Amino acid sequence: MRFGLIGCGWIVERCHAPSMRRVDGMEVVAVADPSPGRAELVGGLFGLAAGDCVTDYRELLARDDIDAVSIGTPPATHREIIEAVAAAGKSLICEKPLATTLADADACIAAAEAAGITLAMYHNYLYYHGPRTAKRLIDEGAIGTVIATEIRGMGLRPWVGNEAYRPGWRFTVDQGGGGALMDAGVHALYLTELLHAAPIASVSAVMRNEDSGIDASAFCQLRMANGGIGTLHIGWVHGDAGFSIQGTDGYMTFVYDEPVGYFGFPVRAIRVFREGQPTETHYLPLEFNVMEPQLYRDLIETLAGRDRSYPAFGTDGRRSLEAAVAAYASDARKAIVEVPIPASDPVYERGLAALR
Repeated sequence: MRFGLIGCGWIVERCHAPSMRRVDGMEVVAVADPSPGRAELVGGLFGLAAGDCVTDYRELLARDDIDAVSIGTPPATHREIIEAVAAAGKSLICEKPLATTLADADACIAAAEAAGITLAMYHNYLYYHGPRTAKRLIDEGAIGTVIATEIRGMGLRPWVGNEAYRPGWRFTVDQGGGGALMDAGVHALYLTELLHAAPIASVSAVMRNEDSGIDASAFCQLRMANGGIGTLHIGWVHGDAGFSIQGTDGYMTFVYDEPVGYFGFPVRAIRVFREGQPTETHYLPLEFNVMEPQLYRDLIETLAGRDRSYPAFGTDGRRSLEAAVAAYASDARKAIVEVPIPASDPVYERGLAALR
């Protein structure tokens, strides 16, 4: 399957491209980025000619030799690009979060549905060994029914971004849509739904905000639709990582290297504890990729219509975005915020900007 890449920043250069190159049946034929030198740099990783490395993504979309598109640009740009990709009749996969506002997210989903194309999301933590193994153990009944989860990552160090664009865009409301929660917390939000096998129904949150208006740390309690409870602590500050799952018959915890400050770092083992039984330790593979090659293999199979193995689409991206927006509203209003958020709420149209 032939792909075009829109956006050639650090995440694409250092994470997307290395895994793409390992996947049989995936061919990158063109790349686009407006920042000087970035398209040529990433294109060079795939051996592309200068003419296949462009500054205007519309030029890429005009080609008839591209089957699908991968979008790796700042969140505020997603709606415009997704609508253009859909108008060109090409399926796509988009980096998280889907957008910075729910209104934009709904427009993205509507554009894909109207064009009859697939809108997939880079919910890449669904492919990490830790969450996948935990989900398998839960499904096998290792700890009974999940009651509560806790995901913690207070020592995250965000990527500043490549120097040719806008270093620090993640620290702005207009480009990133939020701070630590929007940048990394969305991963914890969709993992919480995975482990509870239920969507988030309400959010209560307290945050420590920077002078710029973005959150440096977020402390959230999530009520799941099935009655479960999720706790999330995420921050661009100092602290450790943790991941635990409580069930009716036991609990499990992730074992990280020390010192580790982010829950997304490699998990070395999962320990399962049940009353009256020996502790079980499930060791995990040492290999770690931010983007597991299997993500792209499943994506290709799904886009080709051979199966539905890929796990994350536009509606999934919208749910994690909505939970993040609900957390921002909860902090600002000092109240529990129910999900779904009505379109009449100012945060639906403007996101975090409506609260600052």
